[in-house]
Order: sequence, then structure tokens, then C-alpha cells
Amino acid sequence: MLSNMNATEATPSAVPAGRRVIHVLPDALINKIAAGEVVERPASVVKELLDNAVDAGATRLSVTVENGGRTLIRVTDDGCGIAPDQVALALARHATSKIQTIDDLFAIQTMGFRGEALASIAGVSHTTIITRRAQDDQAVRVVAQESVLDTPVPCAAPVGTTIEVRDLFYCVPARRKFLRGDSTEFGHISETVLRAALAHPAIAFSLTHNGRSSLNLPATTDAQARVVAALNKELQGHLIALDHAAPGIRVEGFVGKPATARATAHYQYLFLNGRYIRDRSIFHAVKESFRGLIEPQSQPVAVIFLSMPPTAFDVNVHPQKIEVRFREPNLAYRAVLAAIREQLLASDLTPPMRLPSAPAPEAAQQFMAKQTQERRQVIAEFFRDPQPLQQSLAVPSPQLPQKDRDDIPKADSGAAVMPDVAPPAAGATSSTVVQQPPVSVVPDTASSAITDGTVPKFMQFHNSFIVVEDGEGLLVIDQHALHERVIYESLLARVRAGTIAGQRLLLPVVVSVTMRQLAGLDRVRPLLASLGIEITQFDASSVAVQSLPGLLSRLNTMDFVKEILDKATEQSSDITDEELLHEVLDMAACKAAIKAGDPLTNPEITALLARRQEVERSSNCPHGRPTTIRLDRRDLEKQFKRR
Repeated sequence: MLSNMNATEATPSAVPAGRRVIHVLPDALINKIAAGEVVERPASVVKELLDNAVDAGATRLSVTVENGGRTLIRVTDDGCGIAPDQVALALARHATSKIQTIDDLFAIQTMGFRGEALASIAGVSHTTIITRRAQDDQAVRVVAQESVLDTPVPCAAPVGTTIEVRDLFYCVPARRKFLRGDSTEFGHISETVLRAALAHPAIAFSLTHNGRSSLNLPATTDAQARVVAALNKELQGHLIALDHAAPGIRVEGFVGKPATARATAHYQYLFLNGRYIRDRSIFHAVKESFRGLIEPQSQPVAVIFLSMPPTAFDVNVHPQKIEVRFREPNLAYRAVLAAIREQLLASDLTPPMRLPSAPAPEAAQQFMAKQTQERRQVIAEFFRDPQPLQQSLAVPSPQLPQKDRDDIPKADSGAAVMPDVAPPAAGATSSTVVQQPPVSVVPDTASSAITDGTVPKFMQFHNSFIVVEDGEGLLVIDQHALHERVIYESLLARVRAGTIAGQRLLLPVVVSVTMRQLAGLDRVRPLLASLGIEITQFDASSVAVQSLPGLLSRLNTMDFVKEILDKATEQSSDITDEELLHEVLDMAACKAAIKAGDPLTNPEITALLARRQEVERSSNCPHGRPTTIRLDRRDLEKQFKRR
């Protein structure tokens, strides 16, 4: 009885190898397996459909997605369309019009060519194709569900093709559960569309997510204008054009001047014959060409287009065609390095002075029209009695007398205002020595200050370092690093206690952002709210900063917001909320702290030294650099041969 049960109910994996029967898999299962290689996530579907649309000669491409592409992906083009009798064939496995022989695989001229994308997509979704050629009187519509095709039916539609993919991975729950949140998945989709738009400026692109327009790029013959419009309007006038020809390769594109370098490599794009690729060697050449012009941890802006004969590389080495194998690996490296270096040497790289810019009048009017009654009441109150509201924007600093506090500038001015330590008083010198009244402080674990009632002495030199006398010698303090730690610990404590309140800005700061940065806003919005920072979407390419905590009044708001959104999109799929919190606090503390070169008054130095005794881990800044170096008296005596 037991043996009979095992024979009839055993799973295939339990059947001995010698008794297994070889059989042909059904098409539905084959397509699901193929989808595992071709369709990694919704962005993979968008990429394949865009490739086909470009190959069809489209001049306009519209992408519509819902819920990060989970429930709907629709790509519409005005290309050549598909013949009515071939629509069903387009959904068959390994069916393509782009290659005929084995030799064609080594001379690829099109974006798509494998002939398995549509079949794989249809195997894991509800797919609908509506297509019409210019010579046809009507369009044809075909629906596929798990590789089962309905009978094509005629319908009305303009020339071109619309492919609609619904409920992606609905029949493969194991794959669907590995998808990330909607904002993360949409971030990948927006990046995919952005890459296609950079590679094909002559095509108009639009992208809509959940009914909201996220991208609208008109067709243009100006490649630089497309780069500026797609990446960041602030790159206008700061890009250097590349055009370098060498045997077997041509390098074109644009690199940003050193002043445009970013904290991440998000603004680096590489294309080979119009196809986006990744290649560590070539990206290394980009970074190497900027050696000595940017900080080692910074990344240059670069959009590189390589043109090579199709026989010089193999694009069929990766299911998603994102990696290639070069016949001469060093050829592209040398050409890119030479192209960038020769243009950097020939260009004036002096960075321009950046002045804060107010929102355009029409933008300000649009924004004010959207404000709530509460905002209008606050502004009305300000005009009735501005003094209390101005004082509410100032940062409390109980250690300093009121007379030492200067007026606080508006938050969007980018001016330096030192939280917890007031701005320098007029006439302050960069190097002062003063004897202070006796103080009583609690020493930290890193180093102790005077606790026996003796009078400490200090001085600031080079407007960057503070030297403090204590019973054992001298402490040399990096004022920026110490203030960075002070702000970091203060923010962290207030976040944990839930006591950070934002100060409503009289005039919100409108910040121009990229599609990728905008996609990261939802990821960090709750975290920023806990820090008293309110950011809302203003339009398809900008956000508005509504409030900031007083502790961060020194921030350059625009730079801070862009860097935060960059960080969120770079690490959104891997970083935890706790890790992201510390990343944001690190960034905020660094940007809000006093800088090397800022002159401080005696009360300001006194306040900073007092805070040093109150915070934890005051020996190091949040990035790990030391805030304090001790010079022992005994060591000094040895240096002067007294010992």
C-alpha cells in the first residue's frame, strides 16, 4: 500500500533519475521561464517596448503606467505598425523581422532583435496589441493571456502601435512578491525612459504615472538641449561638447565642468550605437579624465555616445542587452579618455559665482494660488506685526546675548546662519585670545577640559581651528567638524523624542529636480517630515520646500534637497529607514555647520565649546573625522629639549 502511494503521488524531483521521462514543455511554461531572464521588473517591459517602437521608426512615444507598472504599462508609438496577418506572429517565441541568418547576430543594427520579448511578456501578463499601418484602412486588436491568443479583431486606431500590459506577474506570484514599492519600481521605469530619451533626441517622449505627467520632452535636433531638459536645467551653459574620432571608434557627447560634479554617478550615461550599456572600464576612463579637477569622492557629469562598426562588439551576451563584449577592450577606454581630456584642456573651467535665484514671477503666482487659508493668515499676520514672526525664524541660542544675534536671512537665500552659535558680530577678528570666567563642565570620554575652576584660554586661527588651553596641554579643534557633531546629535535626539518642529517659510523654495529625484520623494517624505522638513511636488520637474527646522536655517536649501533625493533614489531598494535617517542627518549636519574660514566671535566660540561637553562622541564628526587633536604639554617640553 505504501509503495503504491509513493509511486502515484511522488513529485517529479522524488522520481529516480533513471525513471524520469523527457518531455517537451508547454509554450506557456516556456514563456514564463524566458520571462525570468527578459522581464526582471516592470522597467524591463518598458525597455523592450521602447526598443521595438524605436525600431519601428516612431517620432512620438508615450508611456503610461499605474502603480509602478504593476497594474498597467501602456506604450504608444506612431511608428510603421504591424501587418494584420502578422500581429499574432509577433507574440510567438523567437519571431522577429530583424535578423535572418547567423551572420546578422554579429552585425546588429536594431535595438531589439532576440524575438522573445513580446512572447515572454505575454506569458506573465494580460497583453493587448492594437496596431495599424499607414496603408491599412483599420487597425487590428489581439489579446493574449498566459500565451493564449484570442482571435484578432478589427478596431479603430491611428497609425502606429499601442501595447498594453496589465497585471504583470499575476500568474507568477513568486516573482510578483519580489517587486519593490511603487515609488521604487516607477523610479526604474523613469530611468529607463530617460535613457531612451537621451539616446534619441529626435523622438518626443512623455511619461505618465497614476495620471500625473512626469516627463514631457519634445523632439529636438539639439542633443545638448535634450541632455539639459532630461537631466537638469541647471546644466545649461555648463556642459562641454565632445567629438573625437579615432580608427574604429567615434566619441561624442557631453561632460559637465568640474563645478557640476555630483556626489553620486547618477549623471553618467553611456551609449553604444544608440543603445544604453554599462561598462566599468569606460566609466573609469571618465573619472580618470577628471583627476585633479574634482574631489576624489565626487563623480563628473557625463553623457557619452560611442559609434563603432557592429562587428567590433557583441551585444548578444546579456539577456537584457545591457552589457557588451568589445573585440578590442582598450580601444573605447583610450578614446573616451582622450576625448574628455582634450576638451578639458581647451576649456575655461573657472566656475561662475552662483547667486540665489528667486522663483519666476509666474511660478510664484501659481504657487501662492495653491496656498491654504492658514498660509494666508500667517502672511497677513506678518504684515501686521513682522517682528514676532522674524524672531520665530531665529534659532534659540541661550548661551549668547541677544545683541550678538544678527538678523536671520530668508531660508532660500543660501546665506550662512550658524544654529546654536550666532552669526559673527560686526568687526569680529579672525584671531582672538581671551581669558574667560571660570566654568564648570562635564568632561567627555575623548578628552577633558578644565574642571578645577582654572580659567581656560582659547583662540581661533585661520578662521578654521580653535586652540583651547587645558591642564594637560592644548586642544586643537576643527570648528566645522565639531559643530557638525553638535548639530547631528541635536537632530538625532530631537527626532527620537519627536520634538522637531518645522518653521513655515514665508516664501517656499522651489527646487528644480530630475525624474529620478522626483521618484525618490515619496521614499523620504515621512523621514523629512520627522525632521521638520516639508517638501511637496510643485510641478512635473520641481518640488517646493514648505518648512525647515530652525536648526537647519544655515542650509543651502536647493543643494540639500537635490542631494537628499539623489541619495534616496540611489539606495532606496537596499537601505533601511534607520540607515537612511542617519544618511540624512549626516548630510544635514555637514551642510548646516559652520565652515572652515568662518570667523567666530568670543561668545560663539564659548557656546561651541560648551556644547562640546554636552554631546556624545564629540571626539569625531559623523563621518568619522576627528574633531579634536590634543597636544600634550610633556610632548611640547620634549620638543623644546626641556625633558
